[in-house]
Amino acid sequence: EFGEHYFNLISMELKSFDSKLVSLMKEENELSNEYRALLAGAEIKYKGKILNLAGLSPFMQDINRETRKDAYQLMDGFFKENEEKLDSIFDKLVSVRNKKAEVLKFENFIPLGYLNMNRSDYGAAEVSEYRKQIVKHIVPLVEKINLKRKEILGYDDMFVYDTLYFKEGNPKPKGGVDFQVAQAKTMYSELSKETDDFFKMMIDEELMDLDNRAGKSGGGFCTSFPSLERPYIFANFNGTDHDVTVLTHEAGHAFQCYQSRKQPVNRYLWPTYEACEIHSMSMEFLTWDWMHLFFKEDTEKFLFKHIAGSLAFLPYGALVDHFQHWVYENPNATPKERKNQWLELENIYQPGKNYDNLDFLKNGGFWQKQAHIYEMPFYYIDYTLAQVCAFQFWIRMQEDKESAWQDYLKLCKAGGSMSFLDLVKLANIKSPFDPQVFEEVANKINDWLEKNSL
Repeated sequence: EFGEHYFNLISMELKSFDSKLVSLMKEENELSNEYRALLAGAEIKYKGKILNLAGLSPFMQDINRETRKDAYQLMDGFFKENEEKLDSIFDKLVSVRNKKAEVLKFENFIPLGYLNMNRSDYGAAEVSEYRKQIVKHIVPLVEKINLKRKEILGYDDMFVYDTLYFKEGNPKPKGGVDFQVAQAKTMYSELSKETDDFFKMMIDEELMDLDNRAGKSGGGFCTSFPSLERPYIFANFNGTDHDVTVLTHEAGHAFQCYQSRKQPVNRYLWPTYEACEIHSMSMEFLTWDWMHLFFKEDTEKFLFKHIAGSLAFLPYGALVDHFQHWVYENPNATPKERKNQWLELENIYQPGKNYDNLDFLKNGGFWQKQAHIYEMPFYYIDYTLAQVCAFQFWIRMQEDKESAWQDYLKLCKAGGSMSFLDLVKLANIKSPFDPQVFEEVANKINDWLEKNSL
């Protein structure tokens, strides 16, 4: 009645659990919470104010290079100050995850990590091959974009704090939370009947918390209340273009969840992680025609930054994944060895990345600010798999908006009733594991960048 996927999910759950794991899971949870609390409790003094990491973020994109550098130095200093704690928490996390794998008689934590992520139709071998395709097709294109940015900015050297795409600064939405919600309401009323009903409900029933407040947990996410058939969006707006991306991204999750609310079992309300991210990342692109509502005269800049940034994310996502495979293949590695390995892999996926004199980052600590590595092992390549799917929706939106939207809607309604690759098939897009995809996506994006060069 519920189809094969339901039983695959149960089977993976059974293979990944044993009552002996309970105390280890509790310990793992406590360590994750410790990491989260450490980062959430950051109190960084800047220009007479006390900021958390999210509050520091706008200064990292400031138009003034010295301001950006100062902000990065403060962030670097915070991590340097907490380096021992961060190393110790991660050591314990790797150890506890390795013990879990031993209890279940796995060679290491990797197969258990894949089971925890409910990956039923691909494994580490496919992912490894997929990462190679990113190195082959995407890394050179990202290098080309970085050279373009260097030229636009007129710098001799590009450092990690040179986050700008434009001399006059990155585009910003032309208003705060209320303005952006009002624009999104117009956008969703025009995109489709379904999105119109959905977003009006999100506003009327107060299902979004978007302001950044002191003591509020960082990040953005979407969750749901299945018994009420309602999604909920949480975010920390900070006045950067990221606000709009977060709003469309989380609205993609929420829209899918709302569309699949009538699925017969709770497990089918959401798909597995990598499929979940297709809805959110594609929504970022499906709404492109309305970005002028948020950015007005800076719209072209936003689109350039969005596509270039989304592309640059693929090598970074592959790097995070490759690093985690190495970490769990080498559970006894020291903190120093891990940091050296990160730098080595960075050379492959992000060649030329330059940390200037930021001591903590320069010595291979960048990954320690990537919460997923601590809290949700192996949950990262998913974003890149979904990004490759989202790029295909972006291509299709330019060719035939109506059919692209209908396939997206069909995908959302299917919820989690199928595995990742079956959902991809249902949406009439190609599997990210198909080597052809990268060539197509890279060529289309390259063409767009050539035509829309700023």
